[in-house]
Amino acid sequence: MCFLRSEGREAEAREIEDNELAAAVVDARRESESDAEADALLNTLRAEAEERVADAIAFAEVLMPMLAERLRPFAQAGSREPENARQRKPNPDKSGEPRGIADFIDDMLAQDRAGSR
Repeated sequence: MCFLRSEGREAEAREIEDNELAAAVVDARRESESDAEADALLNTLRAEAEERVADAIAFAEVLMPMLAERLRPFAQAGSREPENARQRKPNPDKSGEPRGIADFIDDMLAQDRAGSR
């Protein structure tokens, strides 16, 4: 909900709020000592979620330029490859699964650690 709102997707956020959140509020009120206690807890949870989304967006804004800079040589090298080579799946890791963004971030961090020694 918080992320959708941060992206300007108010209708989707409202749909989640009206359905899933409304059901969670009913459950919270049923389990709480009072409506005031439930409301306080829900307000705290919402504030924490908004903060996490803001932190994640800020982190992404810092990380994306760093990733783009690190991946630029690979993108430039890839643009000279034949068309059929670019259509292949990413190289799998040792488990045979395709590598994901987390793997590339881990590689980047390992390179940073190795370079700072």
